[in-house]
Amino acid sequence: MIDFRYHIVSLISVFLALAVGIILGAGPLKDTIGNELTGQVDQLREEKDAIRNVLEVKERSNANLNDYIAASSKRVAKNTLPNRRIAVIQTGEVSDEVYDKVEQQLTYAGATVTARLSLGQAWTAADQADARQSYATSLTEYVPEDKKELQADKLLASALMVALSEKSAVSADEMSANAGLALDILDGADLIDLVKYTPTPVDAVVMIDASNVLPDDATDAPDFSAASALQLNVAEAAARQTEGVVVSTATVVETDLVTTIRENASSLKLIATVSDVDEPVGALNTPLALSAAIGGKFGHFGFESNATALVPAAVVLPEPDRTVTGVEPTEQQNSDEDNGN
Repeated sequence: MIDFRYHIVSLISVFLALAVGIILGAGPLKDTIGNELTGQVDQLREEKDAIRNVLEVKERSNANLNDYIAASSKRVAKNTLPNRRIAVIQTGEVSDEVYDKVEQQLTYAGATVTARLSLGQAWTAADQADARQSYATSLTEYVPEDKKELQADKLLASALMVALSEKSAVSADEMSANAGLALDILDGADLIDLVKYTPTPVDAVVMIDASNVLPDDATDAPDFSAASALQLNVAEAAARQTEGVVVSTATVVETDLVTTIRENASSLKLIATVSDVDEPVGALNTPLALSAAIGGKFGHFGFESNATALVPAAVVLPEPDRTVTGVEPTEQQNSDEDNGN
């Protein structure tokens, strides 16, 4: 009976509290609460409008800055890569918009893109290691003598540079026989995908890395280390077998190719890197960084803590070397050499 009375009293207390609240809310406190809520809503609306105004000002300022960079690029980049023939090597899905921005800056610099290609998935896939070993064996005869003993993935990278840059002994405007054969093997093996190709030896290389894009639903950053190591082989081969190379990316993330280069004591003195390639500043820095690298000044440009500067050093480059080495061996001469004659 005591418990029942206790519950009755508790219920009555609850209903009395509700009743008092309703009476006060509908009566003496009605205007006070309403005014307070209205004031808070008005304040929040004013704060939101102020934030929107600030954002619009920042966006206009950023757009104006990008417009200025884009407008001044032609003058800034002018003749920084005089008469250079460039191969653009893509990793991942590089949009035509990003590529076009880079190509335009290279054109302003006096260069011409004669080859655009992508590294195929087979270049970095773990389950394709045996196949890469087999193709490397097939390509051994086409790489320079000092590259024939390289580990398979490094030899493939060397073969790719032969395919893109080795000129004929009789004409600096024609590919060597080895270059054509190496290109056929690499393309046929789906190790590369040719988007644009003119059979003219390139002088230097631009790599655009988009393989480091994080999935929208990613909670942890993927480990790009294995793929980056294989892509690094290409950049290093380009640095050693052409005039120079720059690796550009939109956003630098942990373990990606740019970070791998910047954290490698030997690579950072061999390969230039650029971030924000999808923005005018990065697109402009790409030819400037390549020009500096060809001139022996290697830098890493962007706003990240592991970048070395915002703007590459100015370098005046001479015309590219178009000299040839001699007489191209004939098929009969090659046959005689193979037979020991």
